[in-house]
Amino acid sequence: MRTRTNTRGTPRFSAPRMVVAGCLVLCLISSCQSGAKDAPPRPGLRSIEQQGPGNIGREEAALIAALKLPLLSGKNVEGALAAWFAGREAAETGDLTKAEAAWQLGRRELTDLKNLPKADWDPPNGTDFRLLRRIELNGMDGVECHIATWSVDHLKQYGVFMVPHSEDASARFPLVLYLHGAAFGVPLHALPWLAKISRAGYAIVGPALRGEPLFSTYSRIPREIDLHCEGEIENLGGEVDDALSAVAGALKLPCVSGHSFAILAHSFGAGVGLLAAARSPNVVCAVSYDAWLVDPFRFYWDRMRRGANNWWSWESYCNQPVAEQLAGLMRRSVLHHADLLRCPLLLFIGGGYKGSVFHLSHEDLVARLTALERDVTYDVVPDGHHTFVLAYDSPAARYAFERHTRFLHRHFPPSPQGRASAKEAPKPVESQGEAIRQPAIRPHTQDAKAP
Repeated sequence: MRTRTNTRGTPRFSAPRMVVAGCLVLCLISSCQSGAKDAPPRPGLRSIEQQGPGNIGREEAALIAALKLPLLSGKNVEGALAAWFAGREAAETGDLTKAEAAWQLGRRELTDLKNLPKADWDPPNGTDFRLLRRIELNGMDGVECHIATWSVDHLKQYGVFMVPHSEDASARFPLVLYLHGAAFGVPLHALPWLAKISRAGYAIVGPALRGEPLFSTYSRIPREIDLHCEGEIENLGGEVDDALSAVAGALKLPCVSGHSFAILAHSFGAGVGLLAAARSPNVVCAVSYDAWLVDPFRFYWDRMRRGANNWWSWESYCNQPVAEQLAGLMRRSVLHHADLLRCPLLLFIGGGYKGSVFHLSHEDLVARLTALERDVTYDVVPDGHHTFVLAYDSPAARYAFERHTRFLHRHFPPSPQGRASAKEAPKPVESQGEAIRQPAIRPHTQDAKAP
């Protein structure tokens, strides 16, 4: 076992400190929109977003407090939750007597609780991975970058594939799966950052995820690459299949070596990536930046108690039957499947929003992994905000980049044929004419604003 927690002794940075509410940064604005087709909240939740902990009466507060431990422990609390919803509906109509009776009943339901069954994930069914066209951006010298497409769950998906450029036809490169934050697609401003990693000797596949555009950018996207993944955002559901299917396809390319891969991910993508690491035995190591929804049970309970809104589509999620809600939380929980995480992990989190559900979930995960004697490094970056990794030239981002590079090279060494000595990527199956050339992409150096 090797568990290393770094929360002090590192340089302090001047990036602005974020309050807990600042966890609702740009990368979660859209990523938290579930496939609920914008249905209105169920009765009882229609005004809950405007409420704080001070709006909770004694009986409701008692039930919420009683629910915390069994809910976070993964117990089947269906009866108690159903009673809470019934009480909320009654309270919304002004019938406080009925509401309090429901909440009292909910506490009585918290006896002889059984564990929720662990997730039983089906293997991804992705097919037909191919490269469509090459794109060129400033800051990407020495690498080939292509738009890729594949199908999963009968949905057409898009992403990027990057590999060092070379005249050596025998060059092969280990594969890194990159998973972006938010639900706006692969950030165009991240591609030069990824190119720096690729030039060291890695192939990189970076899927956009279901329901997202291929690229996010601050400027207009050319029509030729203005593509959109089919499906709807599922908040760490089908997105894991999207990622694993992209990997399965990329591993078959002639410039990719081996059958294993590493993961590098941020926020929403880091939640997807950690679940992918739990599901795939072929993950060699994983680097996570500020993963979202590590413990969805905690995020769920925090919304019940009127904490900071770090799950924007929670009300829509609650439109499902209670049993389906609980099963969905378990399917999405990295924490409750920590025993399946066997590869070395490097978990970064910005220190500027301590006390949030992000930090509490990470601390629970590190404790669980430590008890399981897993190799985990937990690095709280002083004063880092949730998107510090996107401010690529900031001291915090450079500090983390140097450490994640050392971690990757130690556990998943790059090909010595890197540094602009690698083979040209396979030619696209469908010729689309000249490569798409874009102007320089301005790096993201400003703090994302909380909505």
